[in-house]
Amino acid sequence: MNLSILLTALNAFLAVIPSISSSTALNKVVAAILSFEPIITQFYAEVKPVIENIIAAVSANPSSTATQLAALKALDLTTDKAFDDAFTAYATNHPTAPLPAAG
Repeated sequence: MNLSILLTALNAFLAVIPSISSSTALNKVVAAILSFEPIITQFYAEVKPVIENIIAAVSANPSSTATQLAALKALDLTTDKAFDDAFTAYATNHPTAPLPAAG
């Protein structure tokens, strides 16, 4: 899956969350979003704002449960940490080359 498809799917979920009036239906949407965790981690920097908007939409939905919200917040924390760990590993293995002297 590429970034464009992921963003399309996440934005589609974001668009329907406010209109979901059943906790069971919302649970299916949350489960689908959670299933994207490996891909979300890969593109975390690009999708973080959408994930935050999804968390806000679920929070505002009266059909949401504390468990659903906690699962999405855990996804956000887990993918954020995985992205940070991957960046740190990359930076450790690819030190910046010194800049040439001016002159």
